[in-house]
Amino acid sequence: MIRHLSIKNLLLIDEIEMNLGLGLCVLTGETGAGKSMILESLELLSGRRVKSNIRPQNGKKTIISALIDISEYNGIKNTLNDLDINCDEEIIIRRVIENDGKSKALINDQLVSLSTLKGIAPNIIEIHSQFSEQGLLDNNTHITTLDDFGDYKKELRELSISWVQYKKIEKQYNEEKQKFEDNKKRRDDFNFDFKELNTFNPVEGEFKKLDQTKRILQNSRKINDSINEVLNNFLREDPPGIEVLIAKNIVILDQIKDLLEQETIEQIEKLKSIAIEISEISKTFESFFNKELDYNSFDKIDDRVAEYKKLSQKHSTEPDLLFSKLEELQVKLDSTNNMKSQLDDLYKNLEKCKEDYVTKSNRITNLREETASVLDKKINIEFPDLKLESATFQTIISDCQFNELGKDKIIFNIRTNPKSKMGEIKEISSGGELCRIALAIKVTADKKNSSTMVFDEVDSGIGGAVSTAVGERLSKLGQNRQVLVVTHSPQVASQSRNHFLVKKRVMNDITKIELLEIKGENKVNEIARMLSGKQITKEAILAAKKLMEKSF
Repeated sequence: MIRHLSIKNLLLIDEIEMNLGLGLCVLTGETGAGKSMILESLELLSGRRVKSNIRPQNGKKTIISALIDISEYNGIKNTLNDLDINCDEEIIIRRVIENDGKSKALINDQLVSLSTLKGIAPNIIEIHSQFSEQGLLDNNTHITTLDDFGDYKKELRELSISWVQYKKIEKQYNEEKQKFEDNKKRRDDFNFDFKELNTFNPVEGEFKKLDQTKRILQNSRKINDSINEVLNNFLREDPPGIEVLIAKNIVILDQIKDLLEQETIEQIEKLKSIAIEISEISKTFESFFNKELDYNSFDKIDDRVAEYKKLSQKHSTEPDLLFSKLEELQVKLDSTNNMKSQLDDLYKNLEKCKEDYVTKSNRITNLREETASVLDKKINIEFPDLKLESATFQTIISDCQFNELGKDKIIFNIRTNPKSKMGEIKEISSGGELCRIALAIKVTADKKNSSTMVFDEVDSGIGGAVSTAVGERLSKLGQNRQVLVVTHSPQVASQSRNHFLVKKRVMNDITKIELLEIKGENKVNEIARMLSGKQITKEAILAAKKLMEKSF
């Protein structure tokens, strides 16, 4: 709901302010007084692009601001929170137009795109006029209007939940399918590498042993000479080697052991242990020296070591870790097989979710068909009282692409005389007819919608009892929402809760637009003017008072 509207430097408007509330609010004034400029400002706040004739003059900026109550619009709050725009129960929407025609849109003083404004504004302001692209002229709103009229909110919620679950599983399935396809392309590479490594059969620790053996065979002469020299140093008699010298020293020390202190005796025992270890080391060297090396195996060992190195380089790993690479490839191959099984399970789940969604969607379609039949009858009953005796309304339900609201495309069709064909509402040329048709639909169908509704030319070409019927329906529509009407009908104006008079004032050959909120006697006089013209008669004043008494 619009609580306050401010317009500065828009065409002939210097500055006007409007405080608005719930109920029917009318704008009246003589033809050409400037009422359309106020509607122009609302169109701009709804995200419409700036027309070339709205460039401000004298270097000033056009600034249009509206204080909006969004306490009942949780969807708008969520949208603004996603945009990191702080909001409580109210927001300020502003359009600023520079003198070069460039404009910007702001919500709570934060810049937003026109597309963002267009996405938010229709939930707040719904404009019905011949040239507006909003309201029922936008076919996308028809499904919401039908569903608001219908009594299947629970089923719609269940359908929405089913759709969200279906899309969630579909996304998961597509992602896993892509992974599977990617793995499938690489499976041949995995399989080749696995077979190659499996044939090679790397063994943990083998490379180290083979490489060691290879180096021994390559350096056997040098190794043998060195060990032979070491053995001589251990075992020779003349001059005595390590073992001989230690043995002689032990014999000498044993002869005087009983004469020594305990600490020295313990050192003798340690020397005997060392002698034993040296003897064992000597035997190890002797065994290695006497071992016959298989020189014929060198080429075979060299080939396997080379293969280890080649494969390790190919797989970017250490030779001793090739065995783990083989295990890794086995896991990847198994994973591809498991992925196919998981993908099949996911597809079954997806089909189950789709079936659930289609079932619920078909149920909604049936409910919409039943509701459309009732809605069409009720709206067609409204038409005669609104001087639309020859008009026929029909809701057309056809299939469209699946979405959160089901598989239905809803289009409201109309014909204004028996000889014409049924066509979309937006194809009707008369602004007055458009607004009265919209009024009939909204009075009948809108139960809970709380957007501000704006009607222009709703009383075009009508008068008397028809105008009264229009006024009554506008007043009824305004019982729980804000309705703003530009009117020349005294019957409509008399029904209003708020009444604003738009006037042109000429000073020093400069024409400006003024806006006055009128009440009491001023309102009586304005309605009397609307009844009688410029010359307000006593009879017109009495008639105006009677109209107002009937209204309340």
